[in-house]
Amino acid sequence: MSNSNPNAMLPALASVAGALQEGQPAEVVWETIEQALTQVYGQRLFTVLAYDEQSSRLGRLHSNRPDINPVGGFKRVTQSRWADHVLHRGEMFIGSTREDIKAVFSEYEVLWSIGCESVLNIPVRKNGVTIGTMNLLAGAGQYDDVDVRLALVFAQLAVVPLEASLDRLRELGEPDHMEQV
Repeated sequence: MSNSNPNAMLPALASVAGALQEGQPAEVVWETIEQALTQVYGQRLFTVLAYDEQSSRLGRLHSNRPDINPVGGFKRVTQSRWADHVLHRGEMFIGSTREDIKAVFSEYEVLWSIGCESVLNIPVRKNGVTIGTMNLLAGAGQYDDVDVRLALVFAQLAVVPLEASLDRLRELGEPDHMEQV
């Protein structure tokens, strides 16, 4: 799917809004957002990460591939163009090629092995501060021509469950091992 699907937009948004309105648990909301973003943009890998700026770490809250990206995994945020772009400035990042994936992800070989050669990183922000990211990965060039404005709406719908998870992340100690981003 090279373009976002306009016929999938309203039902996709409505499904996420409904899950939030019903007070569904965070995991149900993440699964609903995953299904909705898949309908609109397509993906092979979808993850949700909470970002704690004070501890400079990301914590994985959801993954549709726990075999390669388990929930509960952490990443240490380093000074990088990606961190500045997505986490500090709050701008979406589109990577189109294997080389773009390699430049951003330390686990790029694992991602390549499941056909992930492009990425759409969607920052989730509250009051101008990034509190997490939603991440779609797919085949090469998947997100080159998509309209990312709808992704911003999905990001705002993710604020409440992500913020609740961020509070729990802050209570955890430092893990023994962290990937870097």
